[in-house]
Amino acid sequence: MAYKKLLSTSLLALVAGCQSTPVIVPALKDPGGDVSLIFNRENKILASRENARVYVDSTEVCAIPNGDSCQINIQSGTHALKVDNPWSYSYGMFSKSYEFSSGKTYRFIISPNNPDLIVNMVGTGSIIYNEANRTATTSDNGDFTMKLAD
Repeated sequence: MAYKKLLSTSLLALVAGCQSTPVIVPALKDPGGDVSLIFNRENKILASRENARVYVDSTEVCAIPNGDSCQINIQSGTHALKVDNPWSYSYGMFSKSYEFSSGKTYRFIISPNNPDLIVNMVGTGSIIYNEANRTATTSDNGDFTMKLAD
């Protein structure tokens, strides 16, 4: 009977140990400004072990591990946000332009781009998926996707 309690306690400790508290990672570069951007990467069990690399315009500002967050400040106006996994075989990244108003805070959720992950398992199908989802201003064809939460 004692081994059942020990086994149950060990299993509970193992499961509790897998639950980590989200960490706010420091920005690689904070451009500065009156608009706050918060990037939250969803905590997914089967997520890529690579950091989600976030770009504002062409500047890399954050490298976010699974389940963590990053906050930066930028100037108001139109900016292109990108998120990418540089070690990906998907041949693409998420990219979209947003208009940011002065003095506001915007929260973004970064999650795995599930359709691309499924197509990637097929192999060369990812190229077809990526090309079908590419436009002049937006592409959602990488390992990650990002959406405005607020």
